[in-house]
Amino acid sequence: MNKFLPLVLLLSAPISLTAQQNPSLPPNYTTILTNDTFKVIRVHYGPHEKVPVHNHPAIPTVFVYLNNSGPVNIIHYRPKPFTITRPPTHLGAFRVGPGIIERHAIENLSDLPSDFLRVELPHLSEKITEFRGPAPATLTHNIDASEFSSPHLSIRRVLCVGTTPCTVPPPSAPSVLVAFSNTSLIQNGHTTKTGPGTVISIAPQQSFQISPATASEPAHILLISSR
Repeated sequence: MNKFLPLVLLLSAPISLTAQQNPSLPPNYTTILTNDTFKVIRVHYGPHEKVPVHNHPAIPTVFVYLNNSGPVNIIHYRPKPFTITRPPTHLGAFRVGPGIIERHAIENLSDLPSDFLRVELPHLSEKITEFRGPAPATLTHNIDASEFSSPHLSIRRVLCVGTTPCTVPPPSAPSVLVAFSNTSLIQNGHTTKTGPGTVISIAPQQSFQISPATASEPAHILLISSR
């Protein structure tokens, strides 16, 4: 079991904060946040690890990549056996999956671990368009960009460089924030320091700022909102 689990902070409505193993999934999958809008599952594949056959439901999902990893084989068993190779992932990248029933096994082909989040959207019955958001090409300047938008899902990236806090536009819908770096979250004059892989629930219209928690790296977050 991977020892690194992201911190989950409560900044909104009632939510389940207890990390728990889903009995229907291998121990590589740990549920770290659940509420009416999101189910966030932390995933870890060790170097050259093989994960046995398991199922994922037909739920629209945002995959958020927490490290630079190598290729991973995904061996599908439905409707007929076939294998695809997920290419190497990069810290800060994400993929929007439309949500299909999956029955598959996993084989990590690399000497590197693979760490990512499955941000599932169980309240959505509509299909979401497949989309891949790359990691930023540079971390040397401020970024505030909407990187995906649909009627029911939006994803914003904010990168904050320097000592001046950056204001994040308040989301119009329930949201989760994923931190990719050591980041200070500032709300109502109170500062909370978060680490890489932190997941935070954000209420609609909630105002906050972010700034680097250390001088060695910028603050870097992804804000996923869904209605």
